[in-house]
Amino acid sequence: MVESELTAVSIRPHNVYTLAETLPHRKFTLSGSHPLYMQVKTAVLDRIRSGDWPPGGRLPSETQLAQDFGCSRLTVHRAIRELAHDGVVERRRRAGTRVAQADGVALEIHIRRITQEISQRGFAYSYDLLNRTQKIAPAYIAKFFDIPPTQKMLHVQCRHRAGERVFQLEDRWINLDAIPQAMDQGFEHESPGLWMLDHVPFSRMNHDISACIATAATARHLQVETGTAVLQLKRQAEWNGRAITCATLFHPADLYSLHPESRSL
Repeated sequence: MVESELTAVSIRPHNVYTLAETLPHRKFTLSGSHPLYMQVKTAVLDRIRSGDWPPGGRLPSETQLAQDFGCSRLTVHRAIRELAHDGVVERRRRAGTRVAQADGVALEIHIRRITQEISQRGFAYSYDLLNRTQKIAPAYIAKFFDIPPTQKMLHVQCRHRAGERVFQLEDRWINLDAIPQAMDQGFEHESPGLWMLDHVPFSRMNHDISACIATAATARHLQVETGTAVLQLKRQAEWNGRAITCATLFHPADLYSLHPESRSL
């Protein structure tokens, strides 16, 4: 960017950029053991979080970023594509890529150990393993993991109790290509969810929360009447852009509450 453009930007309050202007860029040095596109993604995200590239500003072109990072344009394209998927940047045809505007509130859900959650409510914790099998997943599960429809995965169903009542039914699928060590775990005494918190890193987690009516099978495992209203929490975890596990967690509605923290975007 030429000096006159930098001067024009500097006198505008709060570093607000128009779509016609491009954010300042500089050369980057990449290092680390992660894939190159992840290093590019992290470096761009750091510039955005630091305020160097504020909301509304247009990023340098992928060609320019490739030169700055000393990598291929395809590598930059993948990094920017993931940032767009995460909602960090917005990509528009003919308008380029710009930092997403801060126009809402984000909810942060902290993943607490269910053992602590139950004990903090004053109940004794206990655990039941219901089923552990290696089998072909339903089509919608295979699609999420982006695996061949004939590939086998590890499927675990278990229950977490609060005193005499079932607090949570955990129905989990694990990608054995991503987490092969899970096959060595019997999960007789510890749930896959707790084991993964201690042994498996994740870079992204998605949640979908809804109320539903308990089917006969779900009601039997939760030890409630069929048709009872229950809370359904779908949790999907990724590591470096790769799906590693997904779980559907069922709770009796009167036993569970969610306490997210909010922050401005």
